[in-house]
Amino acid sequence: MSNDHPQGPTGGDPYPPSPFELETPSAHPPVNEPTRVSEPQGYIQPTDAPPPGATDAPPPGAAVNPDRPVPQAVPDHPTALRAADGILRPIQDAEVFSSDPATIMAVSSHINAYFNQPLDIFPFWETEGKPDRFHVLFARQIEERFPVDEDLRSHIHAYGRRVFRALCVHVGTKRLCQLLALIGFALLATLGPTWFSQWTGSLISGAAIAAGAMLVAGGLWWGVQQILFVQYRFRLENDSYELSREIVQRTRELQNLFTSARAMADQAETQYQMDGKGWGRRSHYLTRLTMWLAARMEYLEKYVQMELWRVRRERYWMRWFARFVTPLVFVIWLGVFLFEPAPIEAGWFRGLQILAILLGGAVSALSYFLWSTPVEAIQTKLGVEGWVRYASLDVDDAVADQVRRDKERLVEYRALTRGR
Repeated sequence: MSNDHPQGPTGGDPYPPSPFELETPSAHPPVNEPTRVSEPQGYIQPTDAPPPGATDAPPPGAAVNPDRPVPQAVPDHPTALRAADGILRPIQDAEVFSSDPATIMAVSSHINAYFNQPLDIFPFWETEGKPDRFHVLFARQIEERFPVDEDLRSHIHAYGRRVFRALCVHVGTKRLCQLLALIGFALLATLGPTWFSQWTGSLISGAAIAAGAMLVAGGLWWGVQQILFVQYRFRLENDSYELSREIVQRTRELQNLFTSARAMADQAETQYQMDGKGWGRRSHYLTRLTMWLAARMEYLEKYVQMELWRVRRERYWMRWFARFVTPLVFVIWLGVFLFEPAPIEAGWFRGLQILAILLGGAVSALSYFLWSTPVEAIQTKLGVEGWVRYASLDVDDAVADQVRRDKERLVEYRALTRGR
């Protein structure tokens, strides 16, 4: 994000005027608020400024900036998450509630980036080549409108890529173990009787021991698959739990900020007892802040939904890949094995060959149908039901209730002044 956004006035009201105010705002210094402008020091930095000098301009930030940077399709590498307001530090120290004019302008620029920035029907970064996939387009839009949550989005994106890489390794390992088991069965069927007959002195005994060795090899393959699957499952569950913990922390932070912002508009009455204009500007800012905090939670949910959709789609296509590769490995092995000349008596060799084919078919079928990605375990460890959800904020009723109470108080005040 660029930090060259105009940092607000050097004095007077630090809040950006509402586009619906018809009268020219008068400069009333806010009561007990600093007028010094300084560079905001927190995690919220001002976004790029809209083009200056526009006449008959739309609401702040709504004009299209021709110099907008191209939003990233993939968040930066995950870094340590910042301290959570209302979770790891007091809610009153939250940067969004600051009275510093520079910080207010920075937060307002983020609010404008969501509410007043037109949606790119035809993205300006696209060329005549292949358009972005929809999930890439959606990620770019979220990146541009909510840069303040890039740290958590980077963790969510990294989680999705780790799940996909783990899936690729898991599928590749299963196919490799399948191939090694088939090769082992073939070697034991063709060379096993000769090897073991050197110990027993009898070809028949060697063939019997080779048949037993094939069964042992099948059991060894089963045990290795079980161990690898347990490790795969543990890694997925651990990653899912860690991501869920980070999301719970951020959504609780946003819930705390949302609840406090709702209350602060009324609480500011004691601070602006003799300054109605200042109280109105502060309430205007806090109301927009309330709706923006709710929008941040909504788009975090949408981003998580998008990344998990990608994971499910990738798993779907990997299953089709496995449906093709698993029988292909078996058929190629079978074609080579069937044309193998018998090194010993044909009767014993054909018997061992049939046993090897039966075991190979069982191994191939089991390697596909068993040890699949534990989707239910991932869902359980993510624990979506424990997150603070956007729907639980009840944004429409929260804002409407604020308006209702203000109207009721206005009527009561008029009734009292008329002596009723």
